[in-house]
Amino acid sequence: MSILKNVVLVAVSATFFCCQSPRTEREIEDEFVEEYAPKDLNTHGFTLAVDSKVPEVHQLFNDLEKNFFFYGDKDEFEKKAAKVMKLDPSYPSGFLMGGFYEQDPEKYKEKVTQAYELSKKSNLKSERDIMQAEFYLLVEENYPKAQEYFQKVVDMYPDSAAAIWSLGMAYYYNGEFDKALECYKKSTELIPNLPKGYEFMSVMYYSKQDYEKALEYLEKAIEYGANAKNDFYYAEYVAMVYNRNKMYKETKDYIDTVRTYGELYKNSEMLNKISEIVTTKLDSIEGM
Repeated sequence: MSILKNVVLVAVSATFFCCQSPRTEREIEDEFVEEYAPKDLNTHGFTLAVDSKVPEVHQLFNDLEKNFFFYGDKDEFEKKAAKVMKLDPSYPSGFLMGGFYEQDPEKYKEKVTQAYELSKKSNLKSERDIMQAEFYLLVEENYPKAQEYFQKVVDMYPDSAAAIWSLGMAYYYNGEFDKALECYKKSTELIPNLPKGYEFMSVMYYSKQDYEKALEYLEKAIEYGANAKNDFYYAEYVAMVYNRNKMYKETKDYIDTVRTYGELYKNSEMLNKISEIVTTKLDSIEGM
């Protein structure tokens, strides 16, 4: 009888475990974060997993995401990125973010490549896929391949504005403006006050030569905190949009303001060229 009981028990146990659904990659990653992240983690509305066993790194990474997408202070960003790399030198995304403000394209590609190599030992699938995507986007310039990997992350984290926004960048680089626009729009649906989402919605309309729409979404980005103090390329873009919408005085005043932000802004060929154009236009209007 005892043998029969044991056989039945084994059969029931086997049936139970066979019926258990395998854990999804997202569930595995959520469990990892739950184990290693601080209990009071503030994600700022971002939901990507952090592939580090150092609790402080989880908060720092989310702070860096907020800083980037909400146009935070550049010096603060670089200090926190350096701290992440010091606390966990094996964390690929920390290494990648450490190069965000690198002006030399080749040096930036080196950092992306180093982050990609680090990711080969990652605990989390999403971390490896993100680094694959960044590598193909920024180093190999293979945009369809970058889309493929970013899409894998979006499939795992459909509630991540950062992942969806990044997929939009792969479409944008490949000239697929409508698809990119949908991604940026979705990012602002997930985080309604996301200035970096509205900025790139504006960029997509500008790329489609709809300059009025470009201005509309640029103003929305500005409303939610977009600013040029730590983003040189954004400064150039704002001047382009204002000029295209024949806002000549606003363009000139804007360029005069951003030129006070440093040598990079003063020496911008784009800003200087637009300044000459709008000055000529204003002189012409005043002379009528």
